[in-house]
Amino acid sequence: MAYQATILNVMIASPSDVAEERQLVRDAIYEWNAIHSKQFGVMLNPIGWETHVAPEMGSRPQEIINKSILNDSDILIGLFWTRLGSPTGEYVSGTVEEISKHCENNKLASLYISRKPYPDNIDLQQLQLLRDQTQIWLKDGLLEFYDDQSIFKQKIKDHLSLQIQNNKYLKDVIKLNEIKVTNNHLFSEEAKTLLLNAIQGNGIISYSRYIDGTADFDANNFNYRTNNTRAIAKWKAAIKYLLEENIIIELSNDKGIHQICEVTNFGWNLSESLFTSKLNSIDNL
Repeated sequence: MAYQATILNVMIASPSDVAEERQLVRDAIYEWNAIHSKQFGVMLNPIGWETHVAPEMGSRPQEIINKSILNDSDILIGLFWTRLGSPTGEYVSGTVEEISKHCENNKLASLYISRKPYPDNIDLQQLQLLRDQTQIWLKDGLLEFYDDQSIFKQKIKDHLSLQIQNNKYLKDVIKLNEIKVTNNHLFSEEAKTLLLNAIQGNGIISYSRYIDGTADFDANNFNYRTNNTRAIAKWKAAIKYLLEENIIIELSNDKGIHQICEVTNFGWNLSESLFTSKLNSIDNL
């Protein structure tokens, strides 16, 4: 039976010495999808330079990879064993550049380092580079070390479930997509109007109710004044919906007669997704 799901791109980043692990991660993702996709409303899409990047001239090779797959990735899984990788001209290795740029955007990166026996032809310089970089990463977060391939594969699946439930960036992406999917019947025209106008200014939405029963709803240059009880109820419901969905946050509320709200970071991101064409039209006026 068909179901709605948010597709999350999972970039597999690594030097050249962990080809087996790269395939294990893909297998783990496919198995996770088969078991958990419907439950979580999420479909994970494994991507990597070897399958999702086409030949192209005119830029640094790593820059082409970044543009082709890294920028659209939601999760990055980094794999290491004995190598750190080749320098890119800007970073000590391509994989390090991918991890650094991914984290700069507050996206989820999970790094796994193998402790299985080293091969006879090990590159000692690369091994030292990896050890040095590992010490840097240990100051910035938690790494996962493993020496058993089957346990490694299970850990990937377990960690994905934990991260999808708990990681703020992923929760926002999933929620954003859910709101877009249900947009037509849940996101009222009043809510859209308030949000669209708010983001063209300072992100403030306000509501005031006066002693004569008149109400004002304001967002940037937009003002709607009415004393119609039904209309007031609809506009108040719009503000309530935006609050419940964490699209706006309440800054002050004077006994329900004067309310000031502000668009949240999630609200700004949602607005960019929902109103891109409208905002472009306004900018071109």
